[in-house]
Amino acid sequence: MNKMRYLRFGVAAGVFALVFAFTWLHIPSGTLCTLCPVGFLEITAASGAVPWALVPGVLVVLAIVFMLGRVFCSWLCPTGALRNLFGGHFPHGLTGRVGRSAAACPSSACASCSSVGRSVRENRSNLLAQGLVLAVLLAVSFVVHFPVFCLFCPIGLAFGTLFAVSRLFITWQPGWELIVFPLMLAAELFLFRRWCAAVCPLGFFFGLMAKLRSRMGFAIRPKAEGAACRSAEGCRMCESVCPEDINVASGDPADFEDCTLCLDCVEHCPAKSISVELVRRKGGQ
Repeated sequence: MNKMRYLRFGVAAGVFALVFAFTWLHIPSGTLCTLCPVGFLEITAASGAVPWALVPGVLVVLAIVFMLGRVFCSWLCPTGALRNLFGGHFPHGLTGRVGRSAAACPSSACASCSSVGRSVRENRSNLLAQGLVLAVLLAVSFVVHFPVFCLFCPIGLAFGTLFAVSRLFITWQPGWELIVFPLMLAAELFLFRRWCAAVCPLGFFFGLMAKLRSRMGFAIRPKAEGAACRSAEGCRMCESVCPEDINVASGDPADFEDCTLCLDCVEHCPAKSISVELVRRKGGQ
């Protein structure tokens, strides 16, 4: 199985290849960096002026985040793409668990999977920590007059690596970026255990939009069909394969604020009872 994993990697690789090609060919399409809310705030802090030309793109991104949540994390972020390439989810770096396949975890034995999910709850997004990181980055950007997050943002590192490789093969000018950028990206993926949950400042905006969406009482998220779901029999397949350890069948609504719509739960559900739906809650409760 794992078709969804390869699909996510293909989408991320395709988008990056397209944007890189447009940029390299000097087609005025911009890059993903111009749509980044963090980059927008950093440029504002570093330059002391609001880059109004970037406002429409940033607003569009925030609107998408409001509607779809953290879909960027699993479908576009380089760290997510690399996790898909290596064949599993690594919420805890090298020591973390790897998502199980349906073949390795039949529904009759899924009760043991619940403990796996509970053991990594601390990996959930930390809005306060991400907000503090964002505040520090803005302060440093103001002092040094440079958007510092771009130096270690996974997107910036990915584009930097691509440009370094292209410069090597086109102009035969190897640079230190060929070594440093991939190493930094690998470190964020394998060594920084809580990068996504407590470091990445983009998560602050994802969290804010998720809180607002919850207050308004709707979400586009996976939902299990009660009649077909085997959770009553002890099945925890959706939780065991989910990189955010969300139990689709019985998860608290707040848990779905961390959902990245990776659709692993949909693919691996043994009863095929999970689908993505617009879920509404009366009064936003």
